Amino acid sequence: MGGEPATESRGSRLRTHIGWWIGVISAAIGILAFFLTRCDSGAPKLSEWRAKADAICEQEFPGVLQKMSASDDSFVELIRKPNPAQADRNAASDDAQEVSASMRHLVGSWRTLEQPDEQRSEIDKLHAAGAAFSEAYASYSSALYSNEYMNEAYGEQEQAALTALTKQIELLNLKECKVQVGSPEDEGEYIVP
Repeated sequence: MGGEPATESRGSRLRTHIGWWIGVISAAIGILAFFLTRCDSGAPKLSEWRAKADAICEQEFPGVLQKMSASDDSFVELIRKPNPAQADRNAASDDAQEVSASMRHLVGSWRTLEQPDEQRSEIDKLHAAGAAFSEAYASYSSALYSNEYMNEAYGEQEQAALTALTKQIELLNLKECKVQVGSPEDEGEYIVP
């Protein structure tokens, strides 16, 4: 009986040491894995993301601008009529809705791009500014349809969204997007609905 407790404590100590070493090794492997994933996250570099985002601007922004021009023309035609009919307001509303849909598609294309780890919050702000611009035209479209379009708040909403969008484009150094949209200093060049 006297030998049994010593054997159990030796086995117990051995299990404790093995458990301790397994814990240390597991922690070391976890720390190593953490640093390896942080160093090689697989996310694209900012320059790669920028090139893809600019390519989307080059492809899609001309259509957005064309639809904005058509919407501006519809609005000018609408306000020139002394008593525009509902069909006139519907046509202008549809043109504004086209701008909203085109911009929403462009922002969706941006969102499909895998984001780099750098400037992630600024890229999210770019998406939000583009979505706000789309929403401004959607609100304006509804106002045209319901004959409430003379409220200046719609123009202010669109201008604020455009300013935020141009600011994010400039901050992220999206050169092709800047060519298409302009810069914050260019405000007021479009007919604001």
